[in-house]
Amino acid sequence: MSDDQTVETTTVSSAVTTPVATEKPAGLVSRRTLLAGAAAVVGSNITIINKSKAATTLKVLAWPGYDEKPVVGEFEEANKIKVEFKNYIGGEQMLQYFAQVPKGTFDAIISDAEYIQKFVAQGALDPMDPKAFKNLADYHPKYQNFPLLSAPEGKTWGIATRFSCYGISYNKKHVSPEEVDTWQCLLLPKYKGKIVMFDWYLPNMSNASLAVFPNNEAPYDITDAQLAEVKNWMMKVRPQIRSFAAQNQGLVSALANEDALLTPYGDMDIEMTVAGYDNFVSHIPKEGSIRWTEAACLCKDSTNKEMALKWIDYMSGAKVQSNLVYTKGFKARAPNMKVTQFWNAEQTKLMSYVPDPAAPGKMIVETMIEKSYPRGLPVKQPDSAWIGIYNAFKTA
Repeated sequence: MSDDQTVETTTVSSAVTTPVATEKPAGLVSRRTLLAGAAAVVGSNITIINKSKAATTLKVLAWPGYDEKPVVGEFEEANKIKVEFKNYIGGEQMLQYFAQVPKGTFDAIISDAEYIQKFVAQGALDPMDPKAFKNLADYHPKYQNFPLLSAPEGKTWGIATRFSCYGISYNKKHVSPEEVDTWQCLLLPKYKGKIVMFDWYLPNMSNASLAVFPNNEAPYDITDAQLAEVKNWMMKVRPQIRSFAAQNQGLVSALANEDALLTPYGDMDIEMTVAGYDNFVSHIPKEGSIRWTEAACLCKDSTNKEMALKWIDYMSGAKVQSNLVYTKGFKARAPNMKVTQFWNAEQTKLMSYVPDPAAPGKMIVETMIEKSYPRGLPVKQPDSAWIGIYNAFKTA
């Protein structure tokens, strides 16, 4: 899941302690920052799950949402097992948790796709045979063979569970669809001081990479010279930005009050509709945008691999994904295209699983997938190089 999405967490098991967020739209927070006090809850106190429960429990390291009753309850009941979750907020925290617990603590991991190679480098995952997951036949083709999850010999390191896209979200009363069909609209003088940006380097810099080098399928894989061009473009955008928001609430407030008219952040139309506004649209520019993806992975040192594989298969189903991506506090999208069988018409429309007028025979969500590219970590530079540029951009 994206580090910038909104979540609402609940306390679901003795192995996890998470705060409960308000249900009011104005109180929604980003997935990464969750609540101001979240760090105190999930910071240095690592929950060690009792291995003596291995026969009756499955242990999963995951973003919030997977632990909710509508998502996991049917699996627990059918298999007479308790799924114990350790929730994390952000990929860096996920890696920290995993490194600080004994081998075999977790049976499965829900990871953002770009971080999976870090687990692979540690020898922490077992590859899986995609042919064993019958629900993949219902996935969008780009998720049936997802590059960031590819393992040797035709196997996979993970099965995608949910995703969403970054693009440009805008107030249609003041911004035209033609303008936002390019990332260059962020440079238009009329929008100086009217742009609000989510505060995280990876999506912003990857989208900037696409603005400079359109339709690059790996916008995070660029040379030092290309990275310098991306930095120059970002510095041109910087005077246009009114503010940076550390959580979704800041984006919602700025857009609702018309302090900002657009944001280089996808899916704010969903956030704003949920908040009671119907004048916002999200669009993927012609140069493309990036897309985050979460996937379920099998831990190499699991003491319960058979059940872990059964849970991963369960998470690929349309019914469970329809619940996973449509919670009160957080909404994403599902790679299983049959989730609409479990939604009403309002849900289906809000989540864009409806026919695309511009592409006969396709749903809007399919067009979004095909116009966007997977989010990844920097390839030719260390993460710190990108973070340094982003910090210079912010403070310019």
